[in-house]
Amino acid sequence: MNLARYTAELVERLTMAHQLEGFADLFVVLLHELTKGAPVSPAALALALDWPVGRVTAALEQAVSAEWDDDGNVIGYGLTLRETRHTFEVGSRRLYTWCAFDTLLFPALIHRTAHVESRCAATGVPVSLTVTPTVMQHVVPAGAAVSLILPRDTPDIRHAFCCHVHFFASATTGQQWAATHPGIEVVSVHDAFAVGRECAERLLRATGLPNAGSVDHA
Repeated sequence: MNLARYTAELVERLTMAHQLEGFADLFVVLLHELTKGAPVSPAALALALDWPVGRVTAALEQAVSAEWDDDGNVIGYGLTLRETRHTFEVGSRRLYTWCAFDTLLFPALIHRTAHVESRCAATGVPVSLTVTPTVMQHVVPAGAAVSLILPRDTPDIRHAFCCHVHFFASATTGQQWAATHPGIEVVSVHDAFAVGRECAERLLRATGLPNAGSVDHA
């Protein structure tokens, strides 16, 4: 695999999912609001974005994978209040993500450090790491890897991408698993983090949010 070419293609496809005008702003602000550990109402998003509620509601209709509670509040979109195999601790709050890649991408978008705990999708071996907006630290096992896939052109990013993106205890373990999963590539967790930084840079540049031009501002 040509990693540079694959990275460019993956970044392009992932960020295209947020090309609706203003959606990058909504996505980043929604992540910030979800880190508070409570459901997020459209009204709260409208206030944080300084948008009319109707514009927020229309934008959320494009987020076809979003998770909602019974009161019409968002409880998950990439970052979620519902338990998954990927624990994402920010400060004292235990949150979760839809996939391994999210844990590497989101710290740059929310300008916060996260402690991540997950398990190898093939063996169940625990995988843990600390992810800051700019670096990864304390990766255990040191040779951990991540599966990636080039998502189809669909608004359902969870089904097209997240459901296929896991941690593995090693590249070898991941490659053995990927041998029976067509379209999957397995890269080191460090390479996956580099892809996440590129995605974060692209998304932040697409927003009109103050101080959001680069992950290096974190």
